[in-house]
Amino acid sequence: MSVIRLLPVVLLLAAPLGVLAQEQKKTDETKPAETKAAEAKAQEQPAQPAPAASTEDEGVIRMHLMEGSLVTGKLSVGEITVETDFGTLKIPVSSIVSFTPGLDSHPEQRKSIGRLILQLGANNVKDRDAAQKALTDMGRSIKAELERFTSDDDPERKKRVNEILQAFEEQDADASEEDHEAILIPQDSVTTPLFTVVGKISPQKFEMQTQFGSLEVALGDIRRADRETAAKPETRKSVDVTGNHLAGVNYMNTSVKVGRGDVIQITAEGSITMSPWGNNVQSTPEGSPQWQWYIQGKIPGGALCGRIGTSGEEFKVGSKLTMTAKKSGVLYLGFAMNAQFANQGYQFPGQYNVKIKVNAGK
Repeated sequence: MSVIRLLPVVLLLAAPLGVLAQEQKKTDETKPAETKAAEAKAQEQPAQPAPAASTEDEGVIRMHLMEGSLVTGKLSVGEITVETDFGTLKIPVSSIVSFTPGLDSHPEQRKSIGRLILQLGANNVKDRDAAQKALTDMGRSIKAELERFTSDDDPERKKRVNEILQAFEEQDADASEEDHEAILIPQDSVTTPLFTVVGKISPQKFEMQTQFGSLEVALGDIRRADRETAAKPETRKSVDVTGNHLAGVNYMNTSVKVGRGDVIQITAEGSITMSPWGNNVQSTPEGSPQWQWYIQGKIPGGALCGRIGTSGEEFKVGSKLTMTAKKSGVLYLGFAMNAQFANQGYQFPGQYNVKIKVNAGK
């Protein structure tokens, strides 16, 4: 009996469903081919969530190592800890501008600096000269250590310490902002956009994921670490180097500041009269050994040459040069002339028209 009662209900439901199916078939037949294909693809592939907007990876940091190399990668930790005299502070890596391990983290460096400072008062003049050069080459980061000896009882050591400090002052006068390395102090220091904190950094070892794989870097192997900031704009400048800008005597200060790792491109044209060899003899920026050497085998007479900073190594520029800066500082350009002619009152009419382009290193 129950089956008989349900049968009319089933038949009533079946009729409308059949009608709906026929209407749906008619609708499908009238759809454009493009619409049918799109709907079929949608049924085959499940909807995917929209990709998240890409953001800058704030865990990426650059490690400037003690042996001179640069390593860039993402730290495995999201924060570093600094034990200070006022408690422990945790600083997110994303908030770090830079950090510099102090001499407490570099015991061998501290011993080396101390040994060289003592050597400034050695009996042998060659030993004193060698120590002075080594300390000067270390740069202004050792300024605080040297200042402890400005009133040393040994007059020779005192004199040489003050000479080194004076050299650092001259370097600072033409150094770019990137070249102002942090002064080494006993403790580690961490700089953020809001403050600088001094203490003991941990962990003592950092694991980095670089493009070459995973790398472990000890704190004692780090000279300085910093995070990538907004890219510096490209620098372009044109200058005229005349025969009065004698290399080694009166270098031209281009006022172009470069950072270590920046790519420098220089092109030059023009001519300067080589007066010692006659008023009709002219040199191009390439120079030539026929006018003797400014630096034997390296920079010929008449060449356009340069250096970075007041004490940087001199290099030939010539008519075209692309180089990566090994240090930071102001770019100087000059006209190369052998010393025996540079100070004899000769005039060198003419000029080299120079174009300079500097791109920030990566």
